[in-house]
Amino acid sequence: MRTTFGQEILTRKVVDAAGDLLGHLADFSIDVHTGNIVAILVVIESGIDPNELPWPTSDGLLSVPVEEITNVGMVVELSR
Repeated sequence: MRTTFGQEILTRKVVDAAGDLLGHLADFSIDVHTGNIVAILVVIESGIDPNELPWPTSDGLLSVPVEEITNVGMVVELSR
């Protein structure tokens, strides 16, 4: 069984539930106590207003909770 490592999925496209491009995966936010990934950090595509999105931004990156991810494959798919 193939294992996916962090570097392999960085820069993958992140799409919303309609398949529209939101941006590209830049990094992860990890809970230091559990080691679990709690959010993905996304570089938002130009032309998208981050104020219109339901997730917070910090240092130019959108923080999307992992609960919003429905699939990670060639692209990262979100539930909304």
